[in-house]
Amino acid sequence: VAGIVRGVNASIVEPEAGSERQLRRSNLTVEVIQQNQSQATLRVELRDNQTGAPIALDDSRQYPITGPTRNGYITIANQRVETNASGVVIVTIDEPGIYTARYQPGSWLGHDPAYVSDTATARWHPLGTIDGWFALVFEVGWQLLPFFVMFYAGKRLLRMLGPEDIFQQNP
Repeated sequence: VAGIVRGVNASIVEPEAGSERQLRRSNLTVEVIQQNQSQATLRVELRDNQTGAPIALDDSRQYPITGPTRNGYITIANQRVETNASGVVIVTIDEPGIYTARYQPGSWLGHDPAYVSDTATARWHPLGTIDGWFALVFEVGWQLLPFFVMFYAGKRLLRMLGPEDIFQQNP
């Protein structure tokens, strides 16, 4: 193989046996498992796309080749979280919106198999439930109640103080 410096050549050396790393796709899913008008609970699950086995994340900085845990993290709602042994993490959010979870795998040098990153999206809004709609209607009705009372009182007062035939006249 010709090198990057003119006139320098090198030969390709095969890596030692067992030094190759598998590179696999990860499967990240996010779902809303519980919600009310003030908060929602999201279930984030990370699995190996090929085997379906859970991917457990640990924040240790060691490189446990073929060990039970691995480096990496998941970001969602401006939080950094790690999955448990079954590949699941529960996150509670209190602001409605669209939430994107992103898996950032650890270095491919320290893990076998190594995984590529993945993203998943979940949407939460309080009006997504019947309780949310009921709360909205109740709040709007409660806020508009004084206007209805004033309209009714004004109409009754106009009838009491105005001439009897004001509403029967045709212009």
